[in-house]
Amino acid sequence: MSTPYDQPGTEVEVSSDERSEDSAPSTTPNVDRSAAFSDTSPAVPRVFIYWVLAAAAILGLGGLVLEHIFSSSGLNPVPTAQTKTTVSTIPVTTPTPIAPNQRVQLSASLSAFMDLNRLRATPAPSFNLIDQSGQLYSLASQAQKVVVLTFFSGACDDICPVLAAEIRQANTDLGTASGKVEFVTVNTDPKALSVAGLSNAVAQSGLGSLPNWRMLTGPLATVNAVWKSYGITITVTRHSGLDAHNDLIYFIDPLGRERYEATPFANESLQGDYSLSAAAISRWGAGIATYANKLATS
Repeated sequence: MSTPYDQPGTEVEVSSDERSEDSAPSTTPNVDRSAAFSDTSPAVPRVFIYWVLAAAAILGLGGLVLEHIFSSSGLNPVPTAQTKTTVSTIPVTTPTPIAPNQRVQLSASLSAFMDLNRLRATPAPSFNLIDQSGQLYSLASQAQKVVVLTFFSGACDDICPVLAAEIRQANTDLGTASGKVEFVTVNTDPKALSVAGLSNAVAQSGLGSLPNWRMLTGPLATVNAVWKSYGITITVTRHSGLDAHNDLIYFIDPLGRERYEATPFANESLQGDYSLSAAAISRWGAGIATYANKLATS
């Protein structure tokens, strides 16, 4: 038996009671489902975005301020550039040894080397003493001659060897002019003032052979007056008996006036021996000859 559903071309009207829930009409509007599922980003308000940007800007600015504060206080030190120091080596030069007989030109001027002082041309203090031959010697008797006055002991145990070598050199440098110059030495040993006490100086100094050299001595009161007049100070040690004195050279012109004063020097060893380099002795001799000749020819 066929039903109405089986007949083709027949339209069947279904009542509302017979409709199922699946066939019930939908009240939801038509939506493009594919577009809806593809749009997965949630909607964000613009105000929220503005707040985020503002906060980021504030945090960035605050970081810069904090970095500046930390750097200023040393909490965030700035690395400094390292300085490379270069050490240079100064070459060491070895001085050239000087031969004993080599004459060397020293750097100081002659007057500075001799500590030479020009005097006021006042009359030299006169004296009368006895020379190594026992003959009376008077300064006044040396008119028309230049007198080079020196001081060392008759025992020749002080500056005597050095000063004697300089006098010999000066006499050689003067040449023919040496006849116008008299070299005079006064004994400085208060313990040996006899003529016999001059023997060591005469023999050891080599000055005994010079015709224009005299070594003088005399009684203590007499020689003491000469020492004081020419600024020579004699010091005797009480316990050892050793004596010491300062050293001066005077240049007295043919009119008997003091014209120059010089200060000789020497090196003293621990044993009490005096010495000076050959170059210095040579220059001293040349200096004595130079200033003595100036007075002799003026």
